Amino acid sequence: MNLVDKTISYFAPGAALKRIAAREAIAALSKGLSDEAQRAFEVVESARYRDDWTNLTQDADAANVTNLQALRNLVRDLSHRSGMVAGPLKRLTNNVVGHGIRPQSRVRADGEFDGVEGAETITEKRAERFNYQAEKAFRRWQKKSDAYLLQSFYEQQALAFRTMVGDGEVLAVLRSSNRNDRIIPLCIELIEIDRLSTPMEKVNNPKIRNGIEFDDEGVPVRYYVLKRHPGSTGIISTANFSDYETIEAYGSNGLKKVLHLYDILRPNQSRGYTPFAAGLEDMQQLSRYKEAIIVGARIRACLALFIKKPTAYNTWNAKGTNTDGQRISGFEPGMVRYLNAGEEPFAINPSGSIPEAAELTKQFLQWAANAVDIPYEVFANDWKGLNYSNARTVLLQAYLAFRVYQRYMIEHFCEPIWENFISDCVANGIVKANGFGLRKDDYFRSSWITPGWQWVDPEKEANAAGTDLNNLIDNLANILAGKGEDWEEQVEQRARELKKIKDLEKKYGVTMTQQDKAATQQSNQPKKQGDKEDGEE
Repeated sequence: MNLVDKTISYFAPGAALKRIAAREAIAALSKGLSDEAQRAFEVVESARYRDDWTNLTQDADAANVTNLQALRNLVRDLSHRSGMVAGPLKRLTNNVVGHGIRPQSRVRADGEFDGVEGAETITEKRAERFNYQAEKAFRRWQKKSDAYLLQSFYEQQALAFRTMVGDGEVLAVLRSSNRNDRIIPLCIELIEIDRLSTPMEKVNNPKIRNGIEFDDEGVPVRYYVLKRHPGSTGIISTANFSDYETIEAYGSNGLKKVLHLYDILRPNQSRGYTPFAAGLEDMQQLSRYKEAIIVGARIRACLALFIKKPTAYNTWNAKGTNTDGQRISGFEPGMVRYLNAGEEPFAINPSGSIPEAAELTKQFLQWAANAVDIPYEVFANDWKGLNYSNARTVLLQAYLAFRVYQRYMIEHFCEPIWENFISDCVANGIVKANGFGLRKDDYFRSSWITPGWQWVDPEKEANAAGTDLNNLIDNLANILAGKGEDWEEQVEQRARELKKIKDLEKKYGVTMTQQDKAATQQSNQPKKQGDKEDGEE
């Protein structure tokens, strides 16, 4: 208490008390504000239950590179023996790539403002001829696109995507083959990422990180790849520089020759890791919990009978051993065990029920599904209890993730290969491209048809697509592309069918189209008031 407070307390104790109380309240408030500021990021403070949290400042490669091989090995192991990884991997591949992401050449005739000075004009006829020749050549080439002649181009697409998701990254190297049975030299070799590493002779080169050499601007210029997988039979742990192949990232024509597929999550990240990484701990815990539940169920299923004897005389197998002298320490259905004198039976009754296990299993799988960014229902292939609206909501969320993957595959795998394919076709006279050297971008134009997905309710969604088409909200190309179809092929096929129907009607004097018209009119009728959605009550 200061001198002023002492003086006031002598003449007016009540007032002095209020002054002291107010001062302490102000001090407490100030301290509280200071504590709140310090506690704003309490989550990063040291604590016993957060000792295993990493709190290091590292760049993307330093944070990941030491664990990449272990992550790959774990996911590969789980994909071989666990449906929790094998199933989602297959479903992702089937939905993103399916039977293949197919190309369409999209060279257009020059408009009023198109064209390149010094290059020939692309007329309508030239554009149509180029598109036809390019697509025809691609259909032939894709059958033998694999450097080892084991897979088609579309099968390589699926393998590249599956490996990228499972391992976190994969290399696709564009090679030149001398085989006479290929229409062009171009072929594709898929390389497991285990082979990409820095030779011992290059480890002190600051421009080389994790098997990739970068130029002064940070652009990859060459890759160092082991000629054989480090896990192959006969490979020693230390490899010499002669065991490596140096592959240039770009060819002499400026096109990419090495396609390094991985998801970049941080700036300057040179290597990738599997999206399953964030969910592996949940899968591991689920695997252990599943084993505990199964063991508990087996114990509960064993009805064991214990016989207690008053004395230890005249007993058979009294010491609890089998005929070989081994101690009995397990249970089995229908087992009868004799106890020694003085021993008491002890019941083992594991806790936990099947419904509880099912709910916890679902929760673990939901966490794992979040790591891969697909809905639980798709991840676990569990559709119980969903009506039309629920299922459509789930699938729309899944389609979003699938389309992101599809766009990545198109931009980083399909289009670079298409550009190399067109260049080889022009160089070898397979297609004719006037002024190609000056107009490469015009001749590289393409679109890619991704695999479509079946509608949840075909009638409702077909009506909605028809409404969007009639109101100019959507177009036929987008609608059919969503079903994995080429709109030009579809329209041409439908035109041939209609022409055939008219010819047959004229030939036989019959009418074949009235039923189609009636069905179309009925499907386009507006829904009556009171009609309910599927699943509504």
